[in-house]
Amino acid sequence: MAVRIMTIFILLISVLFPLLICAPLETQENDVEDSDLYRTANELIMDRGYPVENHFVTTQDGFILNMQRIPHGWNKTQSPSPKPVVFLQHGLTMDSTNWILNGRSESLAYILADRGFDVWLGNIRGNRYSQKHIKLDPSDEEFWDWSWQEMAKYDLPAMINRALNVSGQAQLFYVGHSQGTLIGFTGFSSNPQLASKVKMFFALAPVYTVGYVSEIIRTAAYALYPVLHVYQSYHSGKMLTNSLIHMLTEKSVCGGEFSEKICYDVGEELFGFDSANINMSRVPVILSHWGSGTSFKNFIHFGQMVLSKKCAQYDYGFFSNYRTYGQLEAPEYHVEDMKTPTALFSGSNDKLASPTDVRLLKDRITNLKYFKEIQGWNHADFLFGNNAPELLYSKLINMMETDLTLGTELAEFELFDEN
Repeated sequence: MAVRIMTIFILLISVLFPLLICAPLETQENDVEDSDLYRTANELIMDRGYPVENHFVTTQDGFILNMQRIPHGWNKTQSPSPKPVVFLQHGLTMDSTNWILNGRSESLAYILADRGFDVWLGNIRGNRYSQKHIKLDPSDEEFWDWSWQEMAKYDLPAMINRALNVSGQAQLFYVGHSQGTLIGFTGFSSNPQLASKVKMFFALAPVYTVGYVSEIIRTAAYALYPVLHVYQSYHSGKMLTNSLIHMLTEKSVCGGEFSEKICYDVGEELFGFDSANINMSRVPVILSHWGSGTSFKNFIHFGQMVLSKKCAQYDYGFFSNYRTYGQLEAPEYHVEDMKTPTALFSGSNDKLASPTDVRLLKDRITNLKYFKEIQGWNHADFLFGNNAPELLYSKLINMMETDLTLGTELAEFELFDEN
């Protein structure tokens, strides 16, 4: 085990980290020919036969975010009556294509649209669909001076308010994955007005603390955090781009028998990757849409969370913290203050949203309506697992359509699962 971890760690240091700090490089064409590799979110949605709208909203600090909307289901017309709104928020280094990459019966966004929901797909600052600002350019260092803290404070209210204003509804269902849950927990607990607009919060692979991530992630955090912190002090630019992922999936990196095994070990250690529940023919498509862009500061913030085992605002150091927050330590968030009805779905094999972290979170949520740890699932299964429609999506829709708000109703429908 120690040798395996050391091998993976050496790969992270010698291959991944240099790529992270280099400009995108040109690569060969991928051998896999699948048109979904190159499709935008709009093209993916239209290819499946659904309508799509683009809605742009400007945050309080000037970022221009692009959301996609699927107003109705496949081969249907727009109903004159308002529909219940569902807002889907992607995770770290991802974008709205998370929810629409597979077929009509496999992707959550299409399933929801066909069941009569008004579906909105969020895109946070820095990803390929939200790289505009009223004053700054992506080439400016200041453009990338943010972490998930600003997403929760600025992006989330802007997107949710726009979705509700356009749809004419007072509340919506919020579904987040990974970082999408983190900005929900922190945004809703610190902004009661925003929280009141969420009918129910569905947290998939929930992240609030990351103190019990896999050993390789902790090792990498301890080793790379000082280096990244020093680098970020001079260059606050974006860290992960789509070109990097294309490079890593080329045969030159993961194509040989030995290197392929190392790459698989990296995926297994980082994500709990389980090929048995993933359509392997779709993996190149999934990877081609991963690495959608984020900042060094965001990764450093996650590193701080791994080291501290806390969910706190960005730690600038004692003196800068005092100038920024009026105290020496970065203020912690208090998820106990969140009054939003919440359902948690975790995976027993998740290396990022670890079962230990999730169970610690569960005990702190004051309005928990449902909890389920799905056996064998990892971080990616919530989006791309072959059995996700059966084990997860049907449950989400049942809870949305039942519109659960009272504990007596929960008992009646036997939805609370303590396994």
